[in-house]
Amino acid sequence: MRYRTALVTGASKGIGTYFAAELAEAGTSLVLVARRVELLESLAGELRERFQVEVEVLPADLTDPDDLTAVQERLTDPERPVDLLVNNAGALTTGPFAQLPLDGEIRQLELNVMALVRLTHSALGPMVVRGRGGVVNVSSIAGEAPTPYSATYCAGYAFVTNFSQSVHMEVAEHGVHVTALLPGFTAPGADGPRIQHPGQVVREALGALVAGKPLCIPGGRNKAAAAFARLAPRSVVRSVMEGVASAGAPTEAARP
Repeated sequence: MRYRTALVTGASKGIGTYFAAELAEAGTSLVLVARRVELLESLAGELRERFQVEVEVLPADLTDPDDLTAVQERLTDPERPVDLLVNNAGALTTGPFAQLPLDGEIRQLELNVMALVRLTHSALGPMVVRGRGGVVNVSSIAGEAPTPYSATYCAGYAFVTNFSQSVHMEVAEHGVHVTALLPGFTAPGADGPRIQHPGQVVREALGALVAGKPLCIPGGRNKAAAAFARLAPRSVVRSVMEGVASAGAPTEAARP
């Protein structure tokens, strides 16, 4: 399936820029959403020049109610339909939960969870009516297991993963697919068992969406980690994750 217009959040950095480039190369018109307008304008200019596609820039802080409403309105505009939504915007805080500023943890949940839920809802209504469309919700492999020092982050993405699969089951019969993407640690210039190149992650995610798969866990190491988290006794999982956190091992790249 070729998507005519895609809206990508968190488009100015990281995996979001790779989603934008991959879609532009396929001839998809874009609506790019992020906070920093200068980065968005630079990316938009590059994509227009390289791929001759239409690129709209929509600066927004998705934790700001007015900005979030503006993006929701763009998704529901009947004159400019969006048939692919990539919810990539996210934030990561680390440290002992009891010692972190509560406002920062709430803001993280507002971005990683609540904004994603609101945008998914706005996108799906028109898609179901049209009988086509797709949503990629970028979650995290970190959401598969409890992890000290990133408690809010991991719990939020556990919600995103289950929410996305649940909604997929509701809308698939209408020709609309929702895929939860669970990347691990990603970095440009890397492609190995522990660190993946974001371009490969994006290609796997879009392939899973087109195939109607509700879950995409790219990379054998990540698949093994997810299987372990789901099948091993919870006491063992907690013990392992406590050791991982104590060692400071990365779970994924910092989000935009």
